[in-house]
Amino acid sequence: MRAENFVAHRGWRQHYPENTLIAFIKAIEAGAVNIELDIQLSADQVPFVFHDANLMRMCQRKGLIWEYTAAELDTFSAAESDRLGAAFQDNPMCRLSDIVALLQAKPKINAYVEIKEESLTHFGEQIVVDAIINTLRPVASQCILISFELNALHLARHEGWQRFGTVFDAWPDWQSAALTELKPEVVFCDRNCVPSSADFSVLPWPILIYEVGTKAEAEDWFARGAVAVESFLIGELLKEFSLKAVSDL
Repeated sequence: MRAENFVAHRGWRQHYPENTLIAFIKAIEAGAVNIELDIQLSADQVPFVFHDANLMRMCQRKGLIWEYTAAELDTFSAAESDRLGAAFQDNPMCRLSDIVALLQAKPKINAYVEIKEESLTHFGEQIVVDAIINTLRPVASQCILISFELNALHLARHEGWQRFGTVFDAWPDWQSAALTELKPEVVFCDRNCVPSSADFSVLPWPILIYEVGTKAEAEDWFARGAVAVESFLIGELLKEFSLKAVSDL
């Protein structure tokens, strides 16, 4: 196995607040070359790296992320304190532009950028897609747009974006026109939706399995033909597979 076969799910979430800059930096320091992140928009349509629409779990704040401007969100702490205690009480929320700066400094890192359904519903596909791809253009070659929402990905393709992946939590129709037309680089599949009889060798696109937490489970998926696995425990998995950090990433 190589580091390319592993994806840091929301950064090194096991030890750091998910979807924050420190979580991604620590994942990369641990040897990750692929990171995955989620995008929601602020009230003024600035892309933030954030999974939930609701701010409570991450920030202990009432309300939804799009009820606050980017300037207001910049003052919030993304500590994920219910899970991690007070260790990260001053940890800031992460803008997508922060990830762009990180990728510019780390040109060997790839980012899977997930367009979230909640913001698509609230703002509409055009606003969300434009906000994301316009921010990512300086590092477009390092970024793969992913989503459960194929219409948003097709819109991004129409806008000139080149790299795509899809995400499914149910076993997809591999012959669907929407999937075939998109030609994804990789298909993310929830480990719980994969039929035991599924033959990965006959699938039209590489398959990536999430959420994987142990070396034994990862080895099973690799043996079945998965091209990669995604994990909250990226540092632990890389260490178990004896994949060391590369200092010049």
